[in-house]
Amino acid sequence: MLINHNQNMLCLDEFDILELRENADECDYLFVVSPKIETKICTKCGSCNVVNYGRYTKLVRDININEHYTALKIRGHKHLCKDCGSIFVDRFNTLDLCSKMTNRLRCKIHQLSLTKLFKHIAREYKLSVTTIEKIALAYIREKDSQHIMYSPEVLGIDEAHLNGSIRCVLTDINEHLLFEMLPKRDKQTLINYLDSLPDSNNIKVVTMDMYRPYREAVYECLPDAAIVIDRFHVVKLINDVLSDYRKTLCKQLSAAEKKEINSVQKVLNANRKDLTANQNKKLGYIYSKYPELKMAYNLKEEFREIYECTNRRAAVLKYTKWSRKVKQNFSPYISITETVNRWSLEIFNYFDHPYTNGVTEAINGCIKAIARDGKGYSFEILRGKVLYGQAYKTNAIFSYNKFSPTVHYATGPSNRSSLNMIQNLMDSYKQISGADIDRLKLGLF
Repeated sequence: MLINHNQNMLCLDEFDILELRENADECDYLFVVSPKIETKICTKCGSCNVVNYGRYTKLVRDININEHYTALKIRGHKHLCKDCGSIFVDRFNTLDLCSKMTNRLRCKIHQLSLTKLFKHIAREYKLSVTTIEKIALAYIREKDSQHIMYSPEVLGIDEAHLNGSIRCVLTDINEHLLFEMLPKRDKQTLINYLDSLPDSNNIKVVTMDMYRPYREAVYECLPDAAIVIDRFHVVKLINDVLSDYRKTLCKQLSAAEKKEINSVQKVLNANRKDLTANQNKKLGYIYSKYPELKMAYNLKEEFREIYECTNRRAAVLKYTKWSRKVKQNFSPYISITETVNRWSLEIFNYFDHPYTNGVTEAINGCIKAIARDGKGYSFEILRGKVLYGQAYKTNAIFSYNKFSPTVHYATGPSNRSSLNMIQNLMDSYKQISGADIDRLKLGLF
């Protein structure tokens, strides 16, 4: 009865359990087992003319059982082929011949390695971090060999500063997921990757910031795609110049006056429509003393409002009037007009293709968190974790959409109309929300 209980604990049908040893101090299990069926066919020539040829013992690690670290001690016979003379041991589906762990433990580490820190997995299974890293790397390379490349309709390009290196991050904007991470962000690295994509003519739009090598690479490889500069990067330009202007102004003022202006630093960066009555009152006081700051803020708001235009023509006209006003009244913003003029085609493409790089920025945040927590990861390991892990999915939520449409009626067919109504409501929700809950890659909807 005890052996049967132990057999049920282990759940490995290839073995008979001879003994279960426990280490009470370390909370460890050691199952001493023997093969139920010995390998009686030569693994080299296929002959059945095989005899036993001594014994062997093999120690392997297994998954934890009842929160105990677990290992197997396999005792079996060596075998001699009398036809070809080769000596071999038993083969098992449970583990590879040269492996020091069961396949199910390796599979478990595969799954965990993409989402958990290696040191935590090592602690959970009483293994070395180096062992976990080797297993994870082999798994990532296996995933790479199975990875199916495609060309998304809307491609996002950005960079992530990770542990002293700058990596190029590409995303599928429509699907809200990481597409690829490249080791460098230079023009040639990006060209090589874009050239490798199948059906690259499927890419209609590319979102990016104002980094010239990105633009040059896209125009060379994807001449028919429209480049769209992320609107938030454009607006950030004027916020940065406004901040610089405020600092320059402060240098000419007394300590008390500096304190006054610095007290509205965040308010100056805020949108006018978001200001409270108290903030407007505070700004009014500052404007009465520093009218040039009022001009800077109003021009900043007028620039931001360009993105409220509903079409390209209106946006270009609004910008033209704004730039004329800047040249006449406020020279600190001249640098903004120069930048916009250099990137005018790509900036105003937004009004024909209203996409932003928000998805890419959010994914970058996740990548940076993984890199920070797992400091010291190689590029290959980090890329594998962020590309194949589940880091960008929302927490699991009960989803009615996962059930099979086949329904068994417990109270007869009279309830069919009610169930059909419920199904119709669920289908309507899918159409309204635009995606199933379980398909969300980021919590951005």
